[in-house]
Amino acid sequence: MKKLWLIYPNQRWVKQDIGTTWNLNPATLCLLAAMVRDIVDVTIVDAQFYDMSKTEFSELLREAKPDFVGISVLTSEYKETLDIAAGIVREICPSATIIAGGVHVTTTVEFILPNPAIDYCVIGEGEYVLRDLIKHFTRGTPLPVVGLAYEEKGRVIIQQRALVDDLSKLPWPAYDLIDFVAYSHSAPRTFNPQSPPDVPYVRMVTTRGCPCGCCFCQVELISGRQVRTRDPEDVVNELLYLKKTYGVRAIIFDDDNLLMGKNNFAEKLFTLMVENDVGMKWIAIAFALFMLNEEMLKLMKASGCIGVNVAIESGNERVLKEVIGKPIKSLDMAKQIIKMIKDYDIYCLANFIIGFPTETWEEIRETISYAEHCGADYIKIFVAVPLYKTRLYYKAMELGALECNEDYPKVDWRYAQIKSDEWTPRDISILRAFEWDRINFSPHKIERVLKMCDATFDEIKGIRKKTRDAMEL
Repeated sequence: MKKLWLIYPNQRWVKQDIGTTWNLNPATLCLLAAMVRDIVDVTIVDAQFYDMSKTEFSELLREAKPDFVGISVLTSEYKETLDIAAGIVREICPSATIIAGGVHVTTTVEFILPNPAIDYCVIGEGEYVLRDLIKHFTRGTPLPVVGLAYEEKGRVIIQQRALVDDLSKLPWPAYDLIDFVAYSHSAPRTFNPQSPPDVPYVRMVTTRGCPCGCCFCQVELISGRQVRTRDPEDVVNELLYLKKTYGVRAIIFDDDNLLMGKNNFAEKLFTLMVENDVGMKWIAIAFALFMLNEEMLKLMKASGCIGVNVAIESGNERVLKEVIGKPIKSLDMAKQIIKMIKDYDIYCLANFIIGFPTETWEEIRETISYAEHCGADYIKIFVAVPLYKTRLYYKAMELGALECNEDYPKVDWRYAQIKSDEWTPRDISILRAFEWDRINFSPHKIERVLKMCDATFDEIKGIRKKTRDAMEL
């Protein structure tokens, strides 16, 4: 059989950033591997998780000499890692077919195609695209008709984005191709208020798509506005398998919106978890606060939930409705729901974003004040990042509010890039960092935060200092 490598490049090849460098979910590559392992010999190479140097990566590549190499990059903040990895592969394996995929590729494919080291780009959800592409080269079947971008005889061909209609038809990820024990005992990053609630743990995605259409979000470009779900029974069967095989005791649900699946998906999933005695603690990294009610919280608690991250985004009604487009009916109601979450002894994180076009300094201060008093256990404050092709990007371009004034702005999750007559990007960056520090680490909250992050006081003290020091840039 021919050889396929599936790669996560090392983000540290570009920069080391405590705020934005994460170990990625290995299930993504394991699922791609499961789709093609019957037709190629698959190896998963996670240079990020193992912190491989470029030399170490090159030596492994030189020894293996794969025929196909798939490179996945999650965020355009680390877009250079794609070029680095593809360049190394092309130099060492000049005849290999190099396939690029992931969020960065899906959202910015026109900027990637000119790279001569990359043969094909996968747009959208790549499970069937990868399988059909590998079959094309190994069995002579036609090229995929959706989900692919490439150059042919001087012509640029960009097909329609690929989406998987029925997630239940996908296989389980090929966990046996990785050192599952190593992943299941390591948090996505050192300091993380959404640390695994226990170990061994698994990261899982059960839904795709989001109907909200918030101005800053790329999800509808990546996986569409229609929410698709796995069969909840199949999810529970996979969890029971992981419990039996690897002793898994906890879950991080990586879904964009776990509660928004059709046909009462979440209710069915949590009910089955209770009925089948799954017995795993779980947290969710993104939760639609406006979908929560008393009955749902009771079921969540019974099924093992210990923490959720809700996205409120702004503490100002105008910004929330006219700029962001978030379907939150009332900020007062949001506070009530947060209190209800905590009444069930479920910890609550809340996301906020500042620095939108047309947002005034007073509206920004209003958001900071609301964040401080909304009742959440931990507050995450982000700068508004004008991700390519989002409504926020187009609005910033229309107003001439991009500091870089480029068609394709640099993605940086730490530093603001939008300007205003009332404030500068530097104002926003500094405010974000110092208010995050002030609100989360006040004397009456810090013990709770230490527990959530599974960290010591000295560890958090070091993280806080590094965050403040970074603002000198």
